[in-house]
Amino acid sequence: MQFSFIVGAGEKHQVDFSFDQFIGNLEIKVDGQPVVKDFRMLSLFLTKRYEFTVGAQEQHRIAIEKKRKLFLAGFRPQKYRIFVDGQLVQTYEGS
Repeated sequence: MQFSFIVGAGEKHQVDFSFDQFIGNLEIKVDGQPVVKDFRMLSLFLTKRYEFTVGAQEQHRIAIEKKRKLFLAGFRPQKYRIFVDGQLVQTYEGS
């Protein structure tokens, strides 16, 4: 699953999310620079939350939640929710 979104009004930043659900590699980049790298193969939890801040003068708190299914998660679509400053701004679903 891959998606991108822009954060900020005066100071814009591009956030790129990439997760290969079969291999387990997850990476989040801001303006092309990695801010989160994770390996998600086995997990006891259904929801994983990634949080980080973007911007210098105009700062925004970003949270991306990845929710998997209970059974056969590697073969089923997962849900992704994007929060900017605590507000839900976008949802995605896919594999």
